[in-house]
Amino acid sequence: MFPSSTVRLDSLPAVATVVAPGALATTPFAWLLLSGSDDLRAFLSAHEAVALAAAALVWIVMGFLVESMGSYVEVYGIDRRRDDHDQLVETWWLYLRSAWKEEPVGQGYLRRLVVSFKFELNMFVGSLVAIFGFCLLGTFERTARVPSVAAVILLGGAAALLFTMARDTSGVLAETREQLVRGIHRPPGGVADREAE
Repeated sequence: MFPSSTVRLDSLPAVATVVAPGALATTPFAWLLLSGSDDLRAFLSAHEAVALAAAALVWIVMGFLVESMGSYVEVYGIDRRRDDHDQLVETWWLYLRSAWKEEPVGQGYLRRLVVSFKFELNMFVGSLVAIFGFCLLGTFERTARVPSVAAVILLGGAAALLFTMARDTSGVLAETREQLVRGIHRPPGGVADREAE
């Protein structure tokens, strides 16, 4: 058995969109907690399985909280700011009511885009939470001030880039959904498409 066959490929999007942002968001808080407790560090060093299980649980829980916050950013920070918001919502509901006898190629493309979008959006929110955490870390842990300032600067730049990427990917998602919904009633390259040009 190949080691890679034990990893289900459909679980990788969950790792990218939930666990990674959760781990990012909790890093400064874990650093702050561990730097203040020698006993806790000793316990976790002696019980690696417990430490790993606790870390995974915290990352997953925080990842879902980050994803929930990301949904608010998507609605209020991205979608509602679009000039064509009403059309976007109408297309979204048409898309959700759609059923295909044969799945169009664009549906697979859309699924892949959703994973990218969720990663970008959740890492953006995770970066903001981590910035707050590094500010606390730098305030309460004197030896961590320089790394905390560096982390805040790097995460601030990353957050700006990730938000821009998420906003752009959201636009591509909206256009792809619109094309899929339009394609239910007529094939691409038909007479109506040529007349529209």
